[in-house]
Amino acid sequence: MKSLITLCLLAAATLFGADSPRKPNVIFILTDDLGWGDAGYLGHPLARTPNLDRLSKEGTVIRNFYVNGPVCSPSRAAFMTGQYPARLGFHHITSRPDVNQQRRVPDWMNPEVTTIADVFKRAGYSTGHFGKWHLGKYGESPVPAAYGFDRSAVVSGPGEQLGDKKAVAGEDPFRVTQLSFDRAIAFMREQKESPFYLNVWSSLPHAPLRPSPEQRNAYRATKPDPKGFGKWMGEYIEAARSPAEQMKTYLAALAEVDRQVGRLRQALDELRLADRTIIIFSSDNGPEDYHVGNAANAGMGSPGILRGRKRSLYEGGIRVPFIAVWPDRIPAGRTDDETIMSGADLMPSLATLADIPCEAPGIDGEDLSAALLGKPVARRRPLHWEWFFEVMGNPSYFAPPLAVRDGRWKFYCDYAGGATELYDVGSDPSELSNLAAQQPEVVNRLRAAALAWVKSLPPAELRDAVAKGADRMKLLDITEVRTSK
Repeated sequence: MKSLITLCLLAAATLFGADSPRKPNVIFILTDDLGWGDAGYLGHPLARTPNLDRLSKEGTVIRNFYVNGPVCSPSRAAFMTGQYPARLGFHHITSRPDVNQQRRVPDWMNPEVTTIADVFKRAGYSTGHFGKWHLGKYGESPVPAAYGFDRSAVVSGPGEQLGDKKAVAGEDPFRVTQLSFDRAIAFMREQKESPFYLNVWSSLPHAPLRPSPEQRNAYRATKPDPKGFGKWMGEYIEAARSPAEQMKTYLAALAEVDRQVGRLRQALDELRLADRTIIIFSSDNGPEDYHVGNAANAGMGSPGILRGRKRSLYEGGIRVPFIAVWPDRIPAGRTDDETIMSGADLMPSLATLADIPCEAPGIDGEDLSAALLGKPVARRRPLHWEWFFEVMGNPSYFAPPLAVRDGRWKFYCDYAGGATELYDVGSDPSELSNLAAQQPEVVNRLRAAALAWVKSLPPAELRDAVAKGADRMKLLDITEVRTSK
C-alpha cells in the first residue's frame, strides 16, 4: 500500500510543474516535557526566553493546541502520522522489549504507515530528523530512513547517534540538544538551494537536568513565589522539596532551549532562508512531576493555570505551547483563542501550507491551515484521548481514562460511561467546576461520542482489564515506569 501511494504522489508532484514557485521549507522544533506556561510570553514569572518571546511576536500562537497523548511516544507517533496513537498501539512509551510487552505496546512504530516525512519527501523535499526519536529504540527497530528521512542523527532511537558514546549513554539533555541543533543547522546549510522538511526534537527540558554551574548561577537569586503561578502550580510549588533550588536548574534548561532556538533562527537569517521557511514550535506533553524518581528538578515545569501534568488527561498534561511562523503568510503577533488544534492535525495542515498532496490512509487529523493563516477554524470532529495507565503526584490530576474536547467543552468518563466530568474550558481552563450534573444533554452527547470512538480502536488487552476494574496504578510495575525514558 505504501509503495503504491508513493508512486501516485510522485506522479502528482510532477504535475505541479518544475516552473512552480519554490515550496517553503518546514522546520518543526519539538521540546520534551515543556509546559503550557514555560516561557516569558506564556506568563512565566521567572523564565528568560527572549528568542521564544520574539518567535511568538513574529508568528501566531494557538492557545488551544493539544498533543494526542500525555506521554512522549504516543504524542510523537501522532505528530508523525496524523493518526491517534491508540490506532497504532501506542498506549504508553516504548522501552525495552520486556517492558513493551508489559505495557502491551509495539517495539517500534510501523514503518508502513505514511509519515509526515513521507509526504514531504514524495513532493521533492529533502528530509531530516535530528534529536530525540523514541518511536522504537532497541533490537531491530527501524532507523528513521524507514520513515522517510534522508538524514538523521538521534538519541532514544536506532541508527546514527548524536555525539560520542559517553554523551549518548547518559543522554544528557543539554549536550544532545546542542548537538541536535548543530546537526540541524548543518543540514540547512547543505540543503539551502532546495526545499527541506526538518525535525529538530530537543531533549530539553526532560530529566535528568545537569546544567553547567554558569548556566545555573544565572538564576542564583531565584525565589519562586507560588502566588505568581495560579492555583495548581502554586499548590505544587508549595508542596515541593527545595523548590527554589529545583527551579534554578529548570530555568537554566528553559534558557538553553531558548538559546538554541535563537541559534537556528540566526542561521536562517544568514542563509537568507527565513522568508521562505515555516517554523513550528511545540512540546510533546505537559511538564514532568517531581514525584517521579528521576525527575527531580525537571519537575519544576509549569502548566500555567492548567490542572494536571504529564500522564494526566486534564489540560496541563496534554495542552502545550504552539507557535507558527512564516513571514508575510502566517500573521505576526496574533493569538488564536478559538481554534482547537492537535498534533495529528499538523501533517495535513503543513501539507496544505506547502501546497503538496497529503494522501495518507486512516488519518485522523484535520486540515486547519486556515487557522495558521489568520482565520479561526471550527473542527469537524471532536478530539479524543485515552490513557488507562498511572498518573503521578496530586490525586486531583487523576482523570478518568477517556477524554473529549468539543468546542468549549471538555468531557471525561470511564469505559462504562460513568465517572463523568464536564468542564467549560473556554471559561474555566483550570477545570475547577465540574458541570456534569447541570448539563445532562452535553454529557449524554459526549459520552456517546467517547464510547463510539473507543469501539473504533483496535483491541487492547489492558484497556479491557481496566474496564473490568483493574487498578490503573497497579497495572504496571511502577518502579519501571518511574525510571524509564
